Amino acid sequence: MTTNKYIKISSFSIALSLLICFMLFSGCGSNSMEFCIESGECDLAVDVVKVAGEIPMNPDNSFWENPDHLKTQLIELGPQMITNPKWPDPSIKSVKISGVHNEIEIALLLEWDDPGMENTIEVSATHTDQAALMFPLSPGKELPAITMGSENEIVNIWQWRAIWEPYLIDKSKINNRARRENLLGSIRRSPVEDLTAAGYSTLTTQDEQNVSGRGTWKNKTWRVIFKRSLLNSDNADIQLKNSTAMAIAIWNGGNRERNGQKGISNWILLRLE
Repeated sequence: MTTNKYIKISSFSIALSLLICFMLFSGCGSNSMEFCIESGECDLAVDVVKVAGEIPMNPDNSFWENPDHLKTQLIELGPQMITNPKWPDPSIKSVKISGVHNEIEIALLLEWDDPGMENTIEVSATHTDQAALMFPLSPGKELPAITMGSENEIVNIWQWRAIWEPYLIDKSKINNRARRENLLGSIRRSPVEDLTAAGYSTLTTQDEQNVSGRGTWKNKTWRVIFKRSLLNSDNADIQLKNSTAMAIAIWNGGNRERNGQKGISNWILLRLE
């Protein structure tokens, strides 16, 4: 009787451990992300399709509606409960992602539903709609912590903010002349920023800004393009020679989300065809 009880408890413990492992790391043992990167086989993967010619920057270009160019994957987003400020109930629960490359450049399209466009600079520059992609700087090593890496596990982050989209800024709503002139003088070349991090609260803007992008909000949906050369000479950037791990974060400014208050994915496989 005691033995049977022990077996039942052990079986339950093993099942619970496997479930936790799956939830936290999207696979254990032979299904780990390291195995997925090495073998190219993983249930949760985004296929980056090889195309010919120029890749359009505009998310509303018909190119991004052609199923021949895209293999769209739905990625679930969960709460950020690892570090403060914790965020148990992010309002954006999922995001679609598609990717293409032409052997020179890569472009990734994110799409998610958002009932409102939050980019009102005169109210708050922090509570704005945002999206970010995170890559391990050394993909051959053990995967970094999902909380922006660590001192020995540096990550490269591409971050887009709605407030940095020049065409979305309604300059007529900025009543203060000095503030308006300051804003117009600081409009960025790209609404995507190229960043490095070595752990939580270590986010650093890179000297070289190599990522471009554009976002559009239409029919209560954001469509955001991230675009960069596959390879470059910047040691602070991910070099996309082969498939790599990637994580996604989305912030809804309308839900007063910023910093660690966001929806995040687990590590997923970005698989180059």
